[in-house]
Amino acid sequence: MGQSSITVIDPNQNNNYQRQNSVQEVEDQIKRAFKQASSQGRLTRDKFNEALGIFESMQLKRLRDSPLADRLFQLLDKNEEGYITEKEYLEGITTLINNKDKRILYSFQMIDKNKDNKIEFQEFYDFVKESWLSAFRLLGEKVCSGQNQYQLTQSKINSWAQGQLNKLYNYVQEIFMKFAQQSQSMDPIVFKSWVMSNDFGFIKAELGNESVQIPLHLYRLEEK
Repeated sequence: MGQSSITVIDPNQNNNYQRQNSVQEVEDQIKRAFKQASSQGRLTRDKFNEALGIFESMQLKRLRDSPLADRLFQLLDKNEEGYITEKEYLEGITTLINNKDKRILYSFQMIDKNKDNKIEFQEFYDFVKESWLSAFRLLGEKVCSGQNQYQLTQSKINSWAQGQLNKLYNYVQEIFMKFAQQSQSMDPIVFKSWVMSNDFGFIKAELGNESVQIPLHLYRLEEK
């Protein structure tokens, strides 16, 4: 029914959004997305999700309804107030677009749940598992809406994804230890080496002609 995938990117085809658009155009897009989605000058979690779908650059809509979107919201909500101000949104999304090193840092911080500046295997696996289950939940929503030629229910698709968790655990452990090695954890340098390697960069859930792809980090968002 589905599979986890390894990202393969041709480095010669890296499309830098900033080269194609002026700083003012980017800022205008960010502000427009905020104003369209915000209520009373702020974005709640649901409205933040909506703003990601409106924004036109970098394939940000790929983050919608994903664990990365949840954790990015928490990261940008610096005061932990349950909403993001226009200033927080503008600064955060602008940084995301312009600075690839900050994308790696953001990704690291979002997975490092206990904020001890290292990622343990359980933190890494929990995030991948969350992304895996989200991918198949979203696939189910696509497949089961309207005419369902596969005669599947959301429950059956979710159950299949749950049934693959042991295989997922073993695969994620293999990837994690390949980079963590003897330290059994990822510090920011090791984490960056994983991100730059293109090794297991996203989760892909697919059935027939339908598919959902969820990135596991923010580094290559502009690449299709």
